[in-house]
Amino acid sequence: MAGNSNSGRPPKPAVVHMLRGNPSKKNAAALEAEVRQTQLEAEAPAMPDWLDADAQVEWDRVVPDLLKLGLISGLDRQALAQYCEAVSDYRRWTLKIRELNESLVSPDRGDVQTYKTGAKDLSIWRKLRNDAERRADAAGAKFGFSPMARRALRAVVAPQGELFPNEQKQIVDKYF
Repeated sequence: MAGNSNSGRPPKPAVVHMLRGNPSKKNAAALEAEVRQTQLEAEAPAMPDWLDADAQVEWDRVVPDLLKLGLISGLDRQALAQYCEAVSDYRRWTLKIRELNESLVSPDRGDVQTYKTGAKDLSIWRKLRNDAERRADAAGAKFGFSPMARRALRAVVAPQGELFPNEQKQIVDKYF
């Protein structure tokens, strides 16, 4: 059905508008007010106990940097866990493919699988690795872990305070 509340793209949060330099030219004061109102304190979520060793290493690697940038809060535990699990899976399947490729016993190696009919296809190991790569990229993009995800982000500059005395400030507020 056209024109309902589900039509079009979902609205972006104010912080995204500000990080991208406000290309939509929304009211800067309204954006700042929304950011101040909804801003969560940057904190590291508790590491889930079900992460495997490689995922825990990735968690410990990225959390300090995310904290420094203020890009993580306690609510981000699941998204970060998904990213760390995907990185762990990617590493596991990459090592399995390398092992099979270096093996003299395996005729198909780790990249290609040959069926009884002679048809060739990507091996299950390569498919699992590709899936883990897609999952890591998707989850990592939420935190700006790829050059494309960071490309549109700019550092948020803290407000400078009042630049004009009262009279000039009132004029600026009225017209800008």
